[in-house]
Amino acid sequence: MSLGVSVKAVLQDDAGRVLLGRNPRDEWELLGGRPDPEDSTPQDTLRRELLEEAGIAIDVGPILDSWIYDLGDLGRVCIVTYCAAPANGARLQVSDEHSDLRWFTADEALAAQMPQGYKDSIRAAEALAAPPAG
Repeated sequence: MSLGVSVKAVLQDDAGRVLLGRNPRDEWELLGGRPDPEDSTPQDTLRRELLEEAGIAIDVGPILDSWIYDLGDLGRVCIVTYCAAPANGARLQVSDEHSDLRWFTADEALAAQMPQGYKDSIRAAEALAAPPAG
């Protein structure tokens, strides 16, 4: 079985909240997905996926993390996460990939039921956004 790749966004609004979607496994997750053949870059994948999954245009920032997620019988996937921000004030639209979309504060997101790797990426985005200690 080959190892797939999924590109995910730690999408933060102006208030620092993170957008999460509830997946069919009844877990919260970062939005994003697998690259399509027409995607030229991982950033293109994120822009396309966020439009498909949430109806929102995004600006993609730096890469945050990568890790291997073991889905048991469903296989394993390499997750690559990026910082992102909404590019417009569009209202969220839930697609058929998630039963719910919701903005979480960082503390709420870290307490939500989701894989640890997503939580690590959210922490990395928070650290990147934090002002330098001085």
